[in-house]
Amino acid sequence: MRNSSLIRLIATTAMTTFVAGCSGGGGSPAGTPAASLPPPPPPPVTMSIATIGTITGFGSIFVNGVKYEVDSGTVVSVEDEPDISGDNGRLRLGMKVEVEATETSGVRTASRFKYDEDIKGAAEAIIRDPLDPAIGSFSVAGQTVIVDTNTVFDNNIGNNDSNPGIDLGDLDPGNFPGNVPIVVEVSGFITDTGIVATRIERVGTAFSDLGRQSVDGDEVEVKGVVDAFDLGAGTFTINGAIFAITSSTIFADGLVGDGTLVNTFVEVKADIGAAGGLIAVRVEREDDLSDFRADDEFEIEGILQSIDTTSQPHIIVVNGFAIQVQDAASLVSRIGLRVEIKGSFDSNGLLIIRESEIEVENSVRTEDKVTSIDIPASFLETRLGLTISPSGGARLEDEVVDGDRLSVQDFISRLRSGDTIEARGFPLADGTVTWTRIERSDETEPKCRLRGAVEAGSISDPTFIILGVLVDTTGLSFGGFEDASDLDIGRSEFFSNLQAGDVVQATSDDAGLGCNTGVLATQSDGQVEFEPDDGIAGTSPTTGADNNGGGANQIAGTVANVDASALTFEIAGRSVIVSDATLIDASLVERARGVELGPEDLRFGDLPEMLDQLIRSGDVLRVTLDAAGIAIQIEDVS
Repeated sequence: MRNSSLIRLIATTAMTTFVAGCSGGGGSPAGTPAASLPPPPPPPVTMSIATIGTITGFGSIFVNGVKYEVDSGTVVSVEDEPDISGDNGRLRLGMKVEVEATETSGVRTASRFKYDEDIKGAAEAIIRDPLDPAIGSFSVAGQTVIVDTNTVFDNNIGNNDSNPGIDLGDLDPGNFPGNVPIVVEVSGFITDTGIVATRIERVGTAFSDLGRQSVDGDEVEVKGVVDAFDLGAGTFTINGAIFAITSSTIFADGLVGDGTLVNTFVEVKADIGAAGGLIAVRVEREDDLSDFRADDEFEIEGILQSIDTTSQPHIIVVNGFAIQVQDAASLVSRIGLRVEIKGSFDSNGLLIIRESEIEVENSVRTEDKVTSIDIPASFLETRLGLTISPSGGARLEDEVVDGDRLSVQDFISRLRSGDTIEARGFPLADGTVTWTRIERSDETEPKCRLRGAVEAGSISDPTFIILGVLVDTTGLSFGGFEDASDLDIGRSEFFSNLQAGDVVQATSDDAGLGCNTGVLATQSDGQVEFEPDDGIAGTSPTTGADNNGGGANQIAGTVANVDASALTFEIAGRSVIVSDATLIDASLVERARGVELGPEDLRFGDLPEMLDQLIRSGDVLRVTLDAAGIAIQIEDVS
């Protein structure tokens, strides 16, 4: 707009000068100053950008939803492979990468993408979430790998169980001959117990007398903070995994095999010894941010592990990186959450935080058949009448034909009428939806499903409205209504509890007869259910607000490391704090006392029992947390 205005101004000035020059056949009238051109606009400002985050889309490369152009000078660096320039073909959806880029007039051009997996080894100890078996956790070399609804599974894992699609269940060693585990590479966000996976790829199959095989060199790779060093035993520990040091162990980047390793964020490449122990082959430093310190802008996405505001300067730990921050007080309530932090380093190397965002759940979800596709306009429509238009930063996947490097146009052009799609997103204030994940599924069932917030003023038994779609429950029996714990409730209880803004999932009849434009009729074999939060899963940033607006989220899994004195325990890779106000499931109290109680939850502060009498390692629980990681409610779901 500035350039076009300048052109018009120059043209106008030139014409005025020409007319004035022609007047009277001579030069400028006496005393009239000659016209002068305005000064040229200032040159565009270019600044450097450094980013750590996950690849969320293609058509160029989107990292954390932001577009980075790729040109002939862009270098792609993948561990153990030669660098290449101008070709991003090695990059995949869900990879956590480091990006160096420049930004000019709002356009970011990457000079380098760097990818290095965070954990590699045999996938074992599969634990499925009791409410959603597709997610949960597994173990690699003693590290807990959390699988949530954002985790991308590479198609090379294969569909190894009876369930459609590729998910956590396909990693189970029980799917393979001799119960031999497969070897995987995991990319994701480092936590205090392991990693929240953003992408999982299969490297090979582990086998031998010990159930292991070396894969492309070292058998195991682990990134994490060194917890302990044992000089006498010649070992160090990361999250309970013990690595033996030998005369052949290489310590790089100035590291030394002694007590100075403790509290250092490292990558360990290891072999598995004859007795099954881990032998460190190479230990490298991973906490060096010196390459980023000279940059104008710095952005990092990951799990906020800890904050020390007693030190000067403050220190935050995100993804294992210890970062000196001028002021971290605003982040204290976000410990344990997935965040994105933006800022710049000052002359002393301190990060000045400009903006921080919490990654919240995708409360909108639909599974349905495609009825029409508009390739030029890049959108599709479903039987329910939803228009789904992916943004460039949306995660696009294709289970039918291998594809997780798809641009919007690539994805839309693959679709055909009758295809099944699964889409997730979050609603905006104007009622539209930002679709963050869309997948063409190999699911063949004809039914449809819709999840979202119930619209205000739409509740009137037997109907309510989600995203403009009327949900008609006329044909449902008692068993078709469920609460957030998947327990059957009747129609009366469902509608008496239903309020505007509640997130509800509605599923049509199995034959899909109730899937029509603007109406989802559940029929007799359909279902409506209150939906709990998705816990640590999520993709939509919200600035300056607690998770889900109110700061509460839910996680489910198996309990470990109950500490009665500290009032803490671990579940799904998270440390949970119990307060006097925490509500304890009555069944847990009944177990501790050996007597039956009423159905009402009880405040922990009102109970005489110690925490380890109520909650035991191995319990399968669902915990509602506030933004600070303090338990609001603990439920027994075993």
